[in-house]
Amino acid sequence: MEDIILQLDHIKKSFDDTQVLNNIDLSIKRGEFITLLGSSGCGKTTTLRIIAGLETPDSGRVLLEGKDVTTEAPNKRNVNTVFQNYALFPHMSVESNIGYSLRLKRAGKAEIKKAVTNALETVQLSGFEKRMPNELSGGQRQRVAIARAIVNNPKVLLLDEPLGALDLQLRRQLQIELKRLQKRLGITFVYITHDQEEALNMSDRIVVMHNGGFEQIGTPTQIYDNPKTSYVAKFVGSANILTGFVQTIENNIIYIETADGIATALHRNSHLKIGQKATLAIRSEQVNLRLEAQETAKLPTETFISGTVAEKSFSAGMSRISVTLSDGTEFISSRHGIDSNLVPDDKVVISWLPEDSIIVAAEAPYEEA
Repeated sequence: MEDIILQLDHIKKSFDDTQVLNNIDLSIKRGEFITLLGSSGCGKTTTLRIIAGLETPDSGRVLLEGKDVTTEAPNKRNVNTVFQNYALFPHMSVESNIGYSLRLKRAGKAEIKKAVTNALETVQLSGFEKRMPNELSGGQRQRVAIARAIVNNPKVLLLDEPLGALDLQLRRQLQIELKRLQKRLGITFVYITHDQEEALNMSDRIVVMHNGGFEQIGTPTQIYDNPKTSYVAKFVGSANILTGFVQTIENNIIYIETADGIATALHRNSHLKIGQKATLAIRSEQVNLRLEAQETAKLPTETFISGTVAEKSFSAGMSRISVTLSDGTEFISSRHGIDSNLVPDDKVVISWLPEDSIIVAAEAPYEEA
């Protein structure tokens, strides 16, 4: 049996007439790094606050190591939180910030000193005891905040977008450091972010949230390679979405008639039948482009759809070409590197193989992958 440290059991929460969490269930394993991923307003921060005891659910239970802690005060549950602004006391030194909670518990001076020293070693800030928060970089302040949280040896550490205020390069560096730290500590991390790259890089599992519910739960590979819904496909990896009706199914290939032409996908485990509506997700890196005037061999199962180049851009080592289809749909193709001979207004053909597209649900409740 899996070692479950934290459970959310049928949690519901509303503010005034707005339902923020809609009957969510989640089991988190001991030592797991799990990320709640979603856009602003999806309910992820409310979920974290309920785990921390800062909010009370309208119904449902929070179980920590099998014990119902739903109505327990925050200081009565062995859970600590690291906030985006770090919430360090500006008038206190690093060692005073880290040892603050131990002083509240009336721990002895020797015990506090040892615990602070160990916490600073863990976050690789030995020798920073006397520094003030304003003398530290953003990354160092973040590590002090983590040291202050782990000094109490919590069962679960909650992290509310702790890298959100940092620049991109430092954020990527600290993603690696945080993951290493979590593995070294063996503490369960529940992490909140709206950044898909952060979630994919750091997590053991990802919970994709949308409109107060869970769209999908799975490993980064499962979420990226096998999105269950069009929302997950678009939010994690910005997939292209096409809809149409199943025209025929032959040799495990589904042929779907869309407004822009016939598109293909592997049948996989789809229950689609001829005539049914279907939604396809195609990752931008799987999309091939060529000038319409160019001659090329076409595989019988390959999708070929015409469009017009709208714009080109370059970001994070990837060139991104936006193509407008005949019905106005935007289609994205991306490739490593900046070179491309295509320019806006070029007439192009978009192509992909059936194995490079995924049948997804237009709207559906989450499934654990």
